[in-house]
Amino acid sequence: MYNHILVPLDGSRLAEQIIPHVEALATVGSTPTITLMRAVPREYPDPIEGATSHDIHDPMRQLTGEARTYLDDVASRLRSKGHTVETEVMIKPPADAIVDFASHHNVDLIAIATHGRSGVGRFMYGSVTQKVMSATSVPMLVVRPTD
Repeated sequence: MYNHILVPLDGSRLAEQIIPHVEALATVGSTPTITLMRAVPREYPDPIEGATSHDIHDPMRQLTGEARTYLDDVASRLRSKGHTVETEVMIKPPADAIVDFASHHNVDLIAIATHGRSGVGRFMYGSVTQKVMSATSVPMLVVRPTD
């Protein structure tokens, strides 16, 4: 039924609660490609006068390296069960990364766990899931995880 499922993860156990649902979908019909994605927001400005590229880029390299290591670990668990898995680390705000990737890579389902924030937490951090839902026409499977 699905050929390409995008699974955005943020490194939390809550986000990983979407994985059993993706595995169940991956066993129905065709064997889809599952892309695990981690977005790393650019937290460091472009080089400023007097700063070396080493000063600016080392923290981003560390963050993207940690993201790749995390995704490789999750991907290896899924591959050991026979799933076709790719990984992608994008340096963008999470909602933008998800929407951009989905629109440029023939994704036909975005499967995501929401953190279920409300009130001040939602106001402060926003809702990545809500932003994605507002910006894409790709179908979504949204799961609200349990603690």
